[in-house]
Amino acid sequence: MTPGRLSRLHLGAFTATIMTANVFFQIMPNQRIVVADLKPGRVPDARYGRIAKLRSTHNNYLTLPVVFPMLSNHYPLAFATEHAWIIAALIFLTGVTIRHYFNTLHRTGAGPHWTWAVTVLIMVLIAWLSTFSGTGSLEAAEARALSPQDRRHVEAPGFEDAYLAVIGNCSMCHARTPAWEGIWQAAKAVYLETEADVARHATQIYLQAGLSRAMPPPNAFPMPDEARAAITAWIRGVRGES
Repeated sequence: MTPGRLSRLHLGAFTATIMTANVFFQIMPNQRIVVADLKPGRVPDARYGRIAKLRSTHNNYLTLPVVFPMLSNHYPLAFATEHAWIIAALIFLTGVTIRHYFNTLHRTGAGPHWTWAVTVLIMVLIAWLSTFSGTGSLEAAEARALSPQDRRHVEAPGFEDAYLAVIGNCSMCHARTPAWEGIWQAAKAVYLETEADVARHATQIYLQAGLSRAMPPPNAFPMPDEARAAITAWIRGVRGES
């Protein structure tokens, strides 16, 4: 599973945990205190109700955003981009604006229409971010100097074979101008064209195409075992493993 998709699961689990904790540690205990006072006829302390209401309001505003991480794994535009974290934050904002409209509508009978304008603007921004790529040209990437870390990968034994394996099996999709029909932007802005590109994404290549067969997608074309072996041997050489 890619880091973008995994982060969505973590975000959803974290948000749901907050909502559950609000109920379990705040709303329900305070309700029990109030009920315990009401049964014998005592006047309950209003602060317990205010605390429970505040936590309930928090959960109310999180009900829409928490759905997003649950569904986003099915939509690469939500996670397969370098701006995925910004998109997630903006989605949470849209949940707040939409809930604010309905909360105000139910309380006063008239919802603030400015919230819909803000929501539409945020969604337009999300759509733009999901397809925006700040990549430069291939020529600029080739002229860029290698970092010390990248140089260590490039100079490691087996790099040439691994590089050819990546170029022959990955770069048609992971290019600044993809050659694969139907793909017009590399997923997550991961480019695998130059030596620096391959060195920079060495760990991802190793995990996705060396240790596992997650990439290339199985329904695209089979990657030869020799190519996967070349990638694995290269990374193990970098790490000094036998």
